[in-house]
Amino acid sequence: MGMNMISKGVEHALDVMMSEGFEDMNIVSVSGNFCIDKKPAAINWIDGRGKSVVAEAIIPADVVRDVLKSDVDTLVDLNISKNLIGSAMAAS
Repeated sequence: MGMNMISKGVEHALDVMMSEGFEDMNIVSVSGNFCIDKKPAAINWIDGRGKSVVAEAIIPADVVRDVLKSDVDTLVDLNISKNLIGSAMAAS
C-alpha cells in the first residue's frame, strides 16, 4: 500500500472519529512527515526498505563466451567499474 492510500485512509478514519465521539478533536495534520518511502532518510538506511534477496550462480566460462559473447575477465572488470566504483561515486 502506498503512502497516498494510507493518507486517504487516515483522513477517512479521522473524519469518522470526529463524527462519532471525538467531536472536540483538533486535527493538526494528516501526515507526521514520517512518509519517507521516496525520500532519502536515515530510517531507510538503518531499517532498509522492502525486501532483500541474495542470489548466486556459477556460470561456466564457455557459457559466458558462447551465450553472453564476452569473457570472464571483462565481466569482472565491468562489475568492479559499474557496481563498485560507479555506485560509490553515486553514493548509492
